Parts: sequence; structure tokens; C-alpha cells
Amino acid sequence: MRVTFSLAALVVIVALTACQSSPAGISDADKAAIRSASQKYVEAANAQNVDAWIQLVSENAVYMPENHAPLEGRKAVAEWFSAPQSQGPLTLSLTTAEIEGRGDVAFVRGAYSLTRNNANVGTGNFIEIWQKESDGMWRIIRDVWNTNADVPGDPAAEAAIRKLPIEGWCAAEKAGDLDAKMRLFTPDPVLIPPAQHPIIGQQAVRAWHETAWKQNKYECTGTVDEVQASGESAFVRGTFSGVLTPTRGGAPKRESGKFLNVVQRQPDGSWKIARAIWNN
Repeated sequence: MRVTFSLAALVVIVALTACQSSPAGISDADKAAIRSASQKYVEAANAQNVDAWIQLVSENAVYMPENHAPLEGRKAVAEWFSAPQSQGPLTLSLTTAEIEGRGDVAFVRGAYSLTRNNANVGTGNFIEIWQKESDGMWRIIRDVWNTNADVPGDPAAEAAIRKLPIEGWCAAEKAGDLDAKMRLFTPDPVLIPPAQHPIIGQQAVRAWHETAWKQNKYECTGTVDEVQASGESAFVRGTFSGVLTPTRGGAPKRESGKFLNVVQRQPDGSWKIARAIWNN
């Protein structure tokens, strides 16, 4: 009986001690401070204000982007954030689902979305670890996120992509408008015509058209059978038919075939052909 009482008393004492030593959950004021800091983080990111953005990141932060080695330390994170966006700046939006913590450490769980020129280019989920530092500020010490598998379709983007290989391409061919034709391509296009070596770069593509148009006038039509877009890139495939009429006389030649184009969204939001291959 005496032993039983002593063990029971010991259990009670340990339990009370544990309760007293466990830090309380973070206060509503701390949660509000984290929400405010998170909002400033997003605003600074969208304004490309690196100085303001990095002040919300701890000196010993570790960021873990997808398909990238961990970024350790504020300097490495700042360099990663400052890297130029080849397709133009992104706009970040965060939706916080949960903020919990103990003492001076908290985690934030939520979802994010990225847009460029008002078009959705990615959504996903994140977990951030925040810490209240000696100056009383909450800062991110760990950040990791992933990307949802499916990006919602963009009807406007699909319509723009569909116009490129038939409406844009064939209209420029019929009009003999080389400038209009070149505006269909990215700054670094590659064309792969049948029975020829690849034609690489804007200058080479222009020269190829100049030579071809001196020899033949071309009129074409076609259909787009498939468009698949993901983020800033897409492909479009279909069939075409056309008539080649020699400029110096001779019988017209009919041709038909299949095509596949790889297209990319540009900084101004337009879609242009980066790679084009076709057969007869």
C-alpha cells in the first residue's frame, strides 16, 4: 500500500512538472504578427523588393525548392530569389490554412498560387517554420513546398496557341509577309523541315524563308488536333495541306502532312513557336 502510494505520488509529480515545463501555445497576438509578416513577405516578393523580402528570412534559414538543392543561409536564399525570371516576373498568392506553435517557434501550413500576366502558371502547398528572434520579429527559418500535378486549363492561352500554326502561319505565307511570319517565333527558334538540317536561330530562320519564298509562293490550310499546355510551355499538333506555286512558272505542287510545334509563353503574355517540325 505504501509502495503503491509512493508510485502514484511520483506519477502525479512528474505529470505536473511536465505540464509546467511545456511552453504554452503561441498567443493570438503572435499568430496575428505572423500573418502580418507573411503578408509583407508576399507584397515584397511581388514588388521584387529583395531588401524588404529578405528581412523576413532568418540568417540561418534553409529553403528547399523543388528540383533544387537546399539553399542554406540568408545570402543563398537572396541570390536564388534575385535570379532573373526568363519569362517575366511571377505574382505570388498565399492562403494560410493553419498557424500553430509553442514558445518562439511556429509552423504555417497553406496553399499558394503563381500567376504571370494574369495567367495561372502553378499551384501547390507549403509548410513554413517561423521563429521569433531576439528583436521580437518573426522570421522564416525553414520553407518547403510542392506543386500540384494539374494546372487548371487556360482557355485564352489555348485559343492563342491554336492560332499559331494555321491562322498565323498560313496567313503570313499567303501574304508573303516575312515580318509577320517572324513574329510567330521566339528569339531562339529551331525549324526542322523534311530532308533538311535543323534551322537554328532567328537570323537563319529568316534567311531560310527568304530563299524559299523566292522559289515558291505557298498557300496552306490545316487543322489543330491537340493542344497541351503546362505552365509556360505547350505543344500543338495537327495536319496541314498546301499548294506550292513556282515563282518562275511551272505546275503547282500539292503537299500535305503533319506538324508538331513546341510553344512558349513570352514575358508580354503572348505565345510563340520555339520549335517546329513537320513531314510530307
